[in-house]
Amino acid sequence: MSLKTNLVNQSINWLPYIWLALLLGCNYRFITNDNQPKIEVALRGPFSSPVLEEELTLALQRNTGMQVVNSGGRFQVEIDVDSFRRENIGYLYDREPLSSSLINRLFPNEGRVTLGAKITIVDKHHLNCMIEHMQLLASSDYDFTNPNTLRDTQYGNQPLVEYSLGQFDSEDGAFDVASDLVQKKLARQLALYIGGICRTN
Repeated sequence: MSLKTNLVNQSINWLPYIWLALLLGCNYRFITNDNQPKIEVALRGPFSSPVLEEELTLALQRNTGMQVVNSGGRFQVEIDVDSFRRENIGYLYDREPLSSSLINRLFPNEGRVTLGAKITIVDKHHLNCMIEHMQLLASSDYDFTNPNTLRDTQYGNQPLVEYSLGQFDSEDGAFDVASDLVQKKLARQLALYIGGICRTN
């Protein structure tokens, strides 16, 4: 084996150590559960639910790697799920089923559900309140059919339903789907916010 080949092989063997030195020199750190902060989370409020609590725990693990503990955490997080709103945001004019002529009558075909929570974060090591009553909101829009209109009925066994954005569901069915989605959205917002505040360095 030539001297040149030996030098190349030695250089390759040293590459991992060189990269490690560069990473440490640039203040990069490998994140493990040992150096991730532990947090205590208390979820309450009139609109809290086991689904939201589960989604928040998953979002914290997925987006921050933080450990949620019952006691002995560095940070104490209190979440008050205190607001919920369901509203109609989209309307269509009704039509005659046969002639398709417009009728001077509006009916809702799009809704929005909004879920909000206030978050308070306490640093237990330094005994100070870092964030107090910060409001976070999440919303989800949904489309639905309206069986009380002429256009969303059947005539002569022929379907005459027109759907907003192609969604085929009743108002209550679409609302149920949107309610699950808005809890996931709020859980992710809370997790990202907590991850940005609860840092030990």
